[in-house]
Parts: sequence; C-alpha cells; structure tokens
Amino acid sequence: MEIQFYTLLKVDNATNSVSFETFANTQNIQDYIWELINNCVDNEGDREYIFEPTLQTTKNYIDNIIQDSNNRNEICKLLAEKLLVVENETQERIAHLQKEIPKGILMISFSKMTEIEYKFVITKADYSEFLEELSGDKRSGLPTKKKIFKSFIMNVSSNENGEFEYGKIITYDSNTSTKAVYWWKTFLELSEVRDNEKNTLTAYNAIKKNIIDPLRRTHKQDYLYLRNTTIGYFRTDGDFDINHYKDNIIGSYQPFDKSLDINELKKKIEKLPQKNKFDNIFQKTPRVVTDKFKDVIKLTNEIDLNLKQDILNIERIIKPHEDGQGNQYIMILSSEGYQYAEGLTKSRNE
Repeated sequence: MEIQFYTLLKVDNATNSVSFETFANTQNIQDYIWELINNCVDNEGDREYIFEPTLQTTKNYIDNIIQDSNNRNEICKLLAEKLLVVENETQERIAHLQKEIPKGILMISFSKMTEIEYKFVITKADYSEFLEELSGDKRSGLPTKKKIFKSFIMNVSSNENGEFEYGKIITYDSNTSTKAVYWWKTFLELSEVRDNEKNTLTAYNAIKKNIIDPLRRTHKQDYLYLRNTTIGYFRTDGDFDINHYKDNIIGSYQPFDKSLDINELKKKIEKLPQKNKFDNIFQKTPRVVTDKFKDVIKLTNEIDLNLKQDILNIERIIKPHEDGQGNQYIMILSSEGYQYAEGLTKSRNE
C-alpha cells in the first residue's frame, strides 16, 4: 500500500474555523495516518451507499481531489468547510438535547492498494480530552486507538485507459446507537443502496435459512428457542446490528444440546451480509417479518405439541424426563393439563 496523497485539517466548531495541521514529528504522524487508513480499510462498514444523483457537490470535490493533483489542498479545505457548516447546522438542531459535536481532525487520503486498485478515505477523528494541540507525539493524545468515529471509504480502480472508476462505498460510525444522518446524507450526499425494508427481509430470511432452520433436525430444543428469539429481535423496533445479533443474541446463548457449537454459528453469521447482500447495520422494519411465535412439535404419530407464541423461560415450562428404563417423556408445567391427565387416569381405573 502506498499513500498517494493525504491531508489533515482541524474542524473546530467552537471557533468556527478550519485549518491545516502541520507536524514537526513526521514519523509519528505518518504512523498515525497508516493506522487510520488500515482501520478504515479493514473495517467492513455499516452500510453500502451510492452518491445521490441529484446532489453533486461532494462528489465533485472528490473527483477533483483524485484527478487534479495541483489543487488538492484547496479542494480539501472546501470539503472541510462544508463539513463545518453541516455540523454547525446540526448542532443548532440538537442543542436542546445538550449534546455537542466535538472538535476533530478531518483526514482525507488517497492510497494505492494494488497496481489498479485504490482507496479514497475521509475520516473524522476525535481529540482525546487531554489533547493540547496536535504535535505528532502520540503521548500528547493523538487519537489512534478506537478514536475514529466517522469514516467514508470508497473503492477506486484504474481502467485500461488510465481513468479512475468508482466502486463500492461504505461508511462507518462508531456511535452504534444513533448513526449521524448529517455525516452520510448531508455532508457526503449519499443514498443507501438498500432501504430498511429490503434489508430487514433479506437479513431475516438469510438467518432463518442458514442459521435457524438447519438446527431443526438435530437440535430441536435449541431450534425452537433461537427461532422465537430471532423473530422477537426482528419484530421489535430499533437498529439491526449483525455484531449485536452474533455476539449477544447467539453468542450469549447457552444451548440445551451441548453438541451445538455456538462459535461455529457465529462464524456463519459473520459471512451472511456479504453473501446475501444486506447491510451490517440498518433500522429494522418489523412488519415485513410475518413469522409468528409458534411451532408444531411432533410428539407421536397421534399427538402434536402446538406452541402458539413465545414462552418466557421455556426451559422451566417444558422439560425432558427419562424413567431409567429407556423410556423418554416430555414434562409440561400445566395445572389444566394435569387435571385432564388425572381425569384420564381415574376413568381408566374405574
């Protein structure tokens, strides 16, 4: 990888100013740039985007930065000034929430990855609280460790005529609870490739087909529990987050069947977004998931157990039982069922 171009600008809402940053310690700042780029390149991003066709300002700036080496710094400053305006407008709208958009460093870079592949990256990185002023000395607070909080990463390729063509665009936002619309929509002028409804249906069907349904044959109890839990997750408002689903919904689950490998399920889940074309994070649309909290479990040729809805702490309601003679039973906590069974026993004994 070779950095073709980079610049750092301070975007300061407090002073309403944008300024280029220079450093005495060039090696530290070079290491810093490499780390930022590597973090962005390695990250899979939250969502995939395209440039909004009706808005061309940001795209034109990026075109000029990539293609015009003589005016890059001038265009980068215009881009930073645009971000400052957008952040000031956003700050006014959220002032009543007592939240502030922090002062930060805007890094714009263009890097050659292979002979024909490039990465264009725009990253907003926050200052640490103890930061004095950027000096190139990591000890003074350069935010290199998990301090990137907004990024734009675009694949660029060079065709046989030497012209640059744009490919996949993703964004990353470290604030997983509230993605900043001002960053991707207002500042970057992007549109989502897939809307929330399509994402919800695609993600649910992919998880159902590849993760949940295969459990039905060999892990019946775990299948039922994870099926209902997954339906519940998708049928509630809020964001879908593939890592949250993988680590919390599936990863924290303690299987009834000890042979069920949860880590193997997590590995399969990680591959689903790219394989099935849905975003890692999106706002769920619960109404498109029509599966209900119910299932029919065959007990014998004559008897089915019909579960009509999700059962809280199901392991306390339904339990397995063996009598020591090789006979296997199912126990269900039910006073009505007990009275019915007791009545059957009495009638047979009379």
